[in-house]
Amino acid sequence: MGISLKARIFLLLSIVLVSVAADQVSKIWAQDTLAYEYQPGQFYGQHERVIVSNFFNLIYKENPAAAFSITSSIPDWFRKPFLLTVSILATFLFLIWYFRLKEADWLILSSFSMVIGGAIGNFLDRFRMGYVIDFLDVHAGFLGYPHAHWPTFNIADSCIVVGAIGILLHSYWVKKDA
Repeated sequence: MGISLKARIFLLLSIVLVSVAADQVSKIWAQDTLAYEYQPGQFYGQHERVIVSNFFNLIYKENPAAAFSITSSIPDWFRKPFLLTVSILATFLFLIWYFRLKEADWLILSSFSMVIGGAIGNFLDRFRMGYVIDFLDVHAGFLGYPHAHWPTFNIADSCIVVGAIGILLHSYWVKKDA
């Protein structure tokens, strides 16, 4: 017997709301704490905070493009509506997929919910400001490569990645058990 529709809705709403709230609160904190004003009402620049030396920093970035700065060469007048449209379509496709899953377990439903929550968190930034706030900076300084930084990211990105990993793990386990 699968998970009831009521339980699916509760799980989806719970994880999405927690994901979006954590993402938005953390971005407000990052903007207030890590950015400095350069013109009234606008933020730019960075105050780097080292959390774990040679591995993890907090640093403010405004990313108008998609992940890994994909679409950065596309003009703003096209990029913003394009990315908003893609976000909306992806969210709706994942919602449809979520409710059409047969014999779904908690792992796959939680994973889908995290992807949806992350997508909504980044959508809200892009819709309000035209860019996404990133502030988590991981690098390989402890391995002797102090300039090898992973692209700066945020809580929403983390939710998407963790959710995607959960979906992949679930796919592997289901195929292995079949």
